[in-house]
Amino acid sequence: MSARLLVRFWREYAHKHLGTYLLGALFLLLTNLLSALAPKLVQWGVEALEAEQSAWRWAAALLGVGVGTMVVRTLSRTLIFNPGRVVEYDLKRDFFAHLLRLPRRYFEAQLSAGELINRGTNDAAAVRGLIGYGSLQLLNVTTTLLITVWQMLLIDVALTLYCALPLAAAVVVLRWAVLQMFELTRASLSQVGALSDQLLEVYGAAGLVQSFGAEGGVAARFDAQNEALLALNERLQRVAVWGLPVVSVMGSLCLVALIGAGGQGVARGDLTLGALTALVVYVGQLVGCVTSLGWLTGALQRGYISLGRMYEVLDAPVDTPAGASALLPPCAPEGPRLEVRDLTFTHPTGERPALRGVSFTVAPGEVVGVFGLTGSGKSALLDVLSRTYAPPAGAVWVDGVDVSAVAPEAHWRRVCYVQQQAFLFSLSVRENITLAAHTDEARLAAALDAACLAGEVSSFPQGVETRVGERGVTLSGGQRQRAALARAFYREGYQLLLLDDVLSAVDHDTEARLISALYARQPRCTTLIVSHRMSVLERADRVLVLDEGALVAQGTPQELARGEGLYAQAWRAQSGANAPPSAPPEERP
Repeated sequence: MSARLLVRFWREYAHKHLGTYLLGALFLLLTNLLSALAPKLVQWGVEALEAEQSAWRWAAALLGVGVGTMVVRTLSRTLIFNPGRVVEYDLKRDFFAHLLRLPRRYFEAQLSAGELINRGTNDAAAVRGLIGYGSLQLLNVTTTLLITVWQMLLIDVALTLYCALPLAAAVVVLRWAVLQMFELTRASLSQVGALSDQLLEVYGAAGLVQSFGAEGGVAARFDAQNEALLALNERLQRVAVWGLPVVSVMGSLCLVALIGAGGQGVARGDLTLGALTALVVYVGQLVGCVTSLGWLTGALQRGYISLGRMYEVLDAPVDTPAGASALLPPCAPEGPRLEVRDLTFTHPTGERPALRGVSFTVAPGEVVGVFGLTGSGKSALLDVLSRTYAPPAGAVWVDGVDVSAVAPEAHWRRVCYVQQQAFLFSLSVRENITLAAHTDEARLAAALDAACLAGEVSSFPQGVETRVGERGVTLSGGQRQRAALARAFYREGYQLLLLDDVLSAVDHDTEARLISALYARQPRCTTLIVSHRMSVLERADRVLVLDEGALVAQGTPQELARGEGLYAQAWRAQSGANAPPSAPPEERP
């Protein structure tokens, strides 16, 4: 184990509970002292009986020691176990908070969802075992070994050594078993993550699997992962069954040696029967202690592995450069000025640039459309502008500030990004739109109305309190998109609005109403709208045309429609016209 990792964990999470641990350790020491006193009371009681004296006082004392041991053991466990629960809570809180700050490229290129869930739950519980059960047993085993062996040496050195040799052999076998369990536990934790990922995939695609009749293939894949986990657990259980009981076997050999050699000592008068009885009780405690040592080693190793796995995620870097500003200068009331300078961007998992040398400027309050064929880089552009992916240094500027030098949280406060694939939580309509504990009812009603969703929501069984199911499964594609738009309409404080083909799943009548709501929004803000529909883009101030990641044209919708490029071709195809428009469409409100 790396001491540096444990020191870091102590400094960041466990040190605040030092006082509780010290008090728990004190009660644990009292527990072990009382446990060590019990065999002495048995010895004195047996010796009293040998001398034909009453042993009632020793029996009463033994009862008192038993009750006292129960009390102090309960206090020690409470004081040492409870901090483990708090540490687990703190660790899970920080783990989740860090996941929220990690860039999108981390989730695409690193761990699967199942593995992340495994680390945030099972590994956190194992760390609790490290700081709770592991700490208690470490103190318990250490003090018990020292006190018990010392008491045995005081009674008879030779007999203590007879008992020590078989137990030393047991420790060697136990060490081998624990090392095997260590490796198998590591493999098992990874396999649990793979199995969790399979379950999440099936859960999210249950309808697809059923509609294609693919239950057999999916079940076969799951069975393969499940069988691999079963094989690992069976190997782990075999090691535990055959390796760990060796301590009990060796403990029995100790008793054989103790009774054989000690009985001769009693016969010679070198040892009292009470002393031999005490040694037998001490050996029982010693065997239990060595057995606990095996489980302790396993708990410590599993907890250490899990701690390292959690720190792998906690140490994953966020896209916040050193010295990044957490504040942005105030912008104009109508929104910020956006400049893109020679932007070239490649997805973390891609091989070819999604954007190549893109440059343009958007004036404050301007509404700019973005058009292009599938794969032209439209979504990639909005991903970079929203800082879903970190932009290259000097490529994106907002009011003269390089976005790459700004903390992501500061930029996100200014941006509202509505993606084409609207994500909804398994919560109510209200909670999905407000994303907050408290609701401004007037703003919520206005947002639903602007998103053309008010009438449909009012017809739901519980209105805005209706739960939409996992990922909004109970809503249609158009309703999910409009719920995402309502979320944007409800939010306040942003100045840069990015819309990625958010009307692709709505009918034309609803689209017309939504376009009017979008272009008539007050207060206005700098806006970029990605769409392949001319009806959405024809009222924009300007349109950017992307082709294979490059900006190939820009201008007003009317200018582009009268040209010969991609935009004009799409306009003719969608409008059914053979000639470009001779006059601009109705002015935007």
